[in-house]
Amino acid sequence: MYGKLCTVRIGFVRRKLHMFVYNKDISEEELIDYAKQLEGKKMKDIGNPDEVKKWLSKSKNKGAIGNAIQVCYFGIPANSIKEADFNYHNIELKVTPIKENKNKTLSSKERLVLNMINYETDYVYSFEESPLMKKSQHMLLIFYLHEENLPAEEYKILRAEMFTIPSEDLPTIREDYNTIIEKIKAGKAHQISESDTTYLAACTKGAGKGKDDRSQPFSKITAKQRAFSFKQKYMTVYFNSIFNRKSFEKLQIPQQLSLSSFIDLQLSPFIDLSTSQIEQKLNYKPIKDISKDKAYLPRLVSKIFGIESTTLEEIEQFQKGNIKFKTIRLRQKKTENQDMSWPNIDFHEIFNTEFEDSTWYEWFAETKYLFVIFEDTEYGTILRKHILWNAPPKMLEALETLYNHIKWQLQNNVIEVEIKVNKKGQEVWTNNLPGKGFVPYFQIRPKGNKGSEFTTLPDGRKFKKQCLFLNKEYLHGLI
Repeated sequence: MYGKLCTVRIGFVRRKLHMFVYNKDISEEELIDYAKQLEGKKMKDIGNPDEVKKWLSKSKNKGAIGNAIQVCYFGIPANSIKEADFNYHNIELKVTPIKENKNKTLSSKERLVLNMINYETDYVYSFEESPLMKKSQHMLLIFYLHEENLPAEEYKILRAEMFTIPSEDLPTIREDYNTIIEKIKAGKAHQISESDTTYLAACTKGAGKGKDDRSQPFSKITAKQRAFSFKQKYMTVYFNSIFNRKSFEKLQIPQQLSLSSFIDLQLSPFIDLSTSQIEQKLNYKPIKDISKDKAYLPRLVSKIFGIESTTLEEIEQFQKGNIKFKTIRLRQKKTENQDMSWPNIDFHEIFNTEFEDSTWYEWFAETKYLFVIFEDTEYGTILRKHILWNAPPKMLEALETLYNHIKWQLQNNVIEVEIKVNKKGQEVWTNNLPGKGFVPYFQIRPKGNKGSEFTTLPDGRKFKKQCLFLNKEYLHGLI
């Protein structure tokens, strides 16, 4: 079944080892059965220890673990040929890390890269005929647990699983593919962002900083080198569904509809209706009305979708697509409108992390947002619009400028803090972080006025917590 049998003498113990060498006589069932035997093994136990160690020592090669499994366990030479890794069965081998989070849950450590995007040729293929489909429809996925404090040979293999795109995800992935291809056709490959799409992404590949830029056929502007990939959150949901059978509440989407089409289908009938009219249409009687319940609007939107939770991002399809849900309420008096806040700023992260590896980048370049916009009028609070929104390129440029300026301030130790006491005996903290107007769209300021909300700067100084805000003027312009 696995090729020739050999005998190894270790001390006084004789062990028989199956020397698997992949070949055309092995059936797909035998291949999968052999792959399943990886589960529970440590990397050091997958083959000849010296051979495994040799491959894992190539630390500069991100594919070292994948190559070790390919060579030492499956007996396939490491190469970069275009045909499938298991060429007799047209199966791709993909090895991908899992991490344990602080709350002991498991999640994908990174996106799953599928194949490089060729701007010059990929636009001619339909989704069904694309190189992407040939790569992604028949994959053997090997998941291993990445632990920061362990050497790679101690990493444990958690799961081996054959993957094909679930039929329920195909409409959304097809839509994602077409979104990327249409940008290439429009000469906008340089404006592609991971937040353009839902499950499938066009992630950057290479050293960055212009070193890997590629020409595109419909524009003279070069574009970053990119690859098709399944998003990190998509892989997290998939892994948990097969490893611990974890399930999430999900939207009941007809099989032919993409997620974005379903969102339009659900919300469109309620556009320009007041909250009371929506309640009547849904036959919904809330315990508290809009004046007494801060979660009223999210709860109402959840009822429109037929779910119990007010947190739509906990829904399976939203988790797969890394989609966050926010309601926006436009007041009659513009002065009462609010900027939209994000979590407190981690100054240590900014100090140590480049923009494209930061949480700021993840918030705006890799995340989509479902904005459901309500407007207060003399006739009540009206549902005006819904937008499946992602940050436009100019916004990302402004965000990067702001991030890098703060990084420069931190690394050059030029952040100034002044503390004054007002007439009420209260401390008033001021600083020289960039203020509103430094870049378009964004501002930085404290969230709330609780004096106990402090953090530290990388130099150890006590500092009042700051938040990133998206300006209310931009949000009002969405309507």
